[in-house]
Amino acid sequence: MSGSFLRRLASWLRGTNNRVPLDERDPASNKKDDLAGLLADDDLSWLNPPQDIHFTEAWDRYWRDQINHGLGPGLFDMFCDEERLISAMRRRGFTTILCAGNGISQEPRALAAAGFKVTALDTSPVATQIAQAVEFGPDALVRYYPQAHRDAGGSVEFVVGDLRDESLCPGPFDVVIERRTLQLFPPGERGPALDALAHRLRPDGIFLSHCHCGTHPDAHNPLEDLFAEKGWAIECAYEDLRSEGRVAWLSQSTG
Repeated sequence: MSGSFLRRLASWLRGTNNRVPLDERDPASNKKDDLAGLLADDDLSWLNPPQDIHFTEAWDRYWRDQINHGLGPGLFDMFCDEERLISAMRRRGFTTILCAGNGISQEPRALAAAGFKVTALDTSPVATQIAQAVEFGPDALVRYYPQAHRDAGGSVEFVVGDLRDESLCPGPFDVVIERRTLQLFPPGERGPALDALAHRLRPDGIFLSHCHCGTHPDAHNPLEDLFAEKGWAIECAYEDLRSEGRVAWLSQSTG
């Protein structure tokens, strides 16, 4: 995400109740950072994900920096509108989900509260610890879907590891979700990384992929061409799912 995009969102985040109650010293504390520092900070290098996506320690530092500057799941989950996904899964009788490259997202816990069995996989132990420690109650669910979609029987498991290691969380899963993760791989590595996730997906499953395409409103989603080259049926995640077989359900954001 760009610095300008995050600056515009800072005022929105001030009023959010889903900020992470953590700091680096005490993961269980109730600290709530003031975002005034973000607005006044001229050095926004901490906003940028690590250049080497495989450097675990850099990801640990990245997520600590986000928390220490007051940025939590309220920002990173702002595009998680689960209503269409939940409807599509229930229509197909699907129950299992893999959230790959989950970071500090609370999407897995929200989907578990809708009755699904969710696995969250991320390379960063720090991000995984934060994701598990966030205070996430019923009031937080309203940002993900209406109350009518809540259901019992769900669960969530957090796993630390490289999504390219297919021995981790092998599935098969009914749904695979990746948000702003595959796009961070070098172009030559995106195909194998996509394949590693696709191998965990059932033959008629849903692959929900969200790409953030920078500040230009007409920016092209680099993953759409990759899915097309691999023969996927492609649909827009901002519309109801129509396909019955395996499908790449793609969403795109800018800012």
